[in-house]
Amino acid sequence: MSIYNIFDLAGGLAIFLFGMVMMNNNLTALAGARLRTIMIELTKTKVRGYLTGLGVTIVNQSSSATTVLEAVLVGAGLMTFRQSLAVTLGAELGSTFLGQLFAFPKITRLAALFVALGFFAFLLASKKQHKSAANTVLGFGLLFLGMDMMSRSMEPLRTLPAFLNLMASVERPLIGILVGLVFTMIVQSSGATSGLVIAMAISGTISLAQAVPINLGASIGTCVTAVLGSLSLNREAKRSAYIHVVFQTIGVILAYILLSIPIQGDRLYLFLARELSLLFTGGRENLAREIAMAHTLMPVLNHILVIPLLPLIVKAFDRLVPPEPPKEVFGPQYLSEAMLTEPSVALFQVKKEILRMRPIIEHMLEASVRLFSERRPEDGKAIKTEDKYIDTLRTEIVRYLTKVAKQSLTESESKRQVSYLFIVSELENLADVIEGNIRDRAKKLINNDLRLSDEGLADVQELAKVVADNFRLVMRAFEDNDTGGARQVLECSESCWELQREFRRKHFRRLNEGVQVSIETTEIHMDLLNHLHRVNRHIYHVAQALLELADEPVPDQHRSAM
Repeated sequence: MSIYNIFDLAGGLAIFLFGMVMMNNNLTALAGARLRTIMIELTKTKVRGYLTGLGVTIVNQSSSATTVLEAVLVGAGLMTFRQSLAVTLGAELGSTFLGQLFAFPKITRLAALFVALGFFAFLLASKKQHKSAANTVLGFGLLFLGMDMMSRSMEPLRTLPAFLNLMASVERPLIGILVGLVFTMIVQSSGATSGLVIAMAISGTISLAQAVPINLGASIGTCVTAVLGSLSLNREAKRSAYIHVVFQTIGVILAYILLSIPIQGDRLYLFLARELSLLFTGGRENLAREIAMAHTLMPVLNHILVIPLLPLIVKAFDRLVPPEPPKEVFGPQYLSEAMLTEPSVALFQVKKEILRMRPIIEHMLEASVRLFSERRPEDGKAIKTEDKYIDTLRTEIVRYLTKVAKQSLTESESKRQVSYLFIVSELENLADVIEGNIRDRAKKLINNDLRLSDEGLADVQELAKVVADNFRLVMRAFEDNDTGGARQVLECSESCWELQREFRRKHFRRLNEGVQVSIETTEIHMDLLNHLHRVNRHIYHVAQALLELADEPVPDQHRSAM
């Protein structure tokens, strides 16, 4: 083997890796936000999560990239640890797709065609999206160009005694696994290892017995990228990366056991790979396909074993790497600094954080009305504490949104960022009215040992129920992106205002009739009706913001209130 063959091997590997990086980066540019949305939305069940991990990994050609993204989403609270398990398993199977593609006969001869198509399409493209698509095709061509260079450079090794002796030692599974593990840790791509192994098969310098252990080692080595990517994230994110190592290790151990079982003069694992290759291709003596099939066989067998035992595996894993304990100090749960470079996901996190305000404000509304009927001091204390929670969330959300604004945002993302700033401020103002005004009126009533009239209290409770219903409807509309609920609240605003006027007239009537309780509490009663109306106005403002965010017209009678 000459020095030029070594140059070709190094250059071919470099071109192969560069093509893989180019494909991954440009596919991310094309569909990155959509892939993240898919992973968030399509992981609600185990089957869908598995298929999502499989599909996303086939698209981005990297189980490491899928697992890193998955760890980030877990760390951000957008996906639970248990949801991530199915995605991880699906990604492991998806990572073998590239090897199956490489095994097609003479596919490397199309390398120049893909390079030409990608390059000239890039020159002619004017839109950023089209350029990313062209670079994806170019990267695809570079993959096969690099693989062709590697296979050609290694042809002289077929007759080199030193190399043949070295490869003979690789047939021992433990050595082969170690070689694949170390090499993949260095290049951080099991796809690169698989491509190199198949290139060696095409050049005739490796056997199935030598290739399988190397690919098994690569299956564990590829986990390094995900582990490194999770180091700056929280414990739940680290756990989702670590269990990837656990799953792959179980699969390698299972394959190692099957490699140790003799059958018909062969090893059981190799026998299964050859038979599967025969089943799908209809012929033997296709070494590249046998290697690819053996690579796919490991996750298939692994998942047949792991999926039924998943509860036990997770239980044992929880003991080794316990989940993060719940926070004792109240604070944001979803605002991950790591996701600021991904504005679409960062804004999704903000929405989840804003939705945490909903049950807190609902309880504040309930407790504030209950103060006037049951007069329990603990309700007043709860309102004061919960208002501090709302203040904390508002402060942290606003701070986070200002950081999001410094990123490169699309027009849609910029609009959402501004809308969320407005909505969170309205919710904080709403909570301030409950704590600073309604609670204060109740406190004055209790301190002066006064009570609202039975009829007056019933009116207040009815108005408060209308306000609470409006709040629930608007927040549900916010959560579901349903402008119908927001519009319904705005369309009923006049009837709500008329209800408040009716309650005022009823109070004035009681005053004219000389009802002593109403006379003593008239200031508190009128203030209370006014403050509930103020809460309603903040709810209307949120509804208006939702309509504007969806580019829907706001009713004319509400425009001046914005």
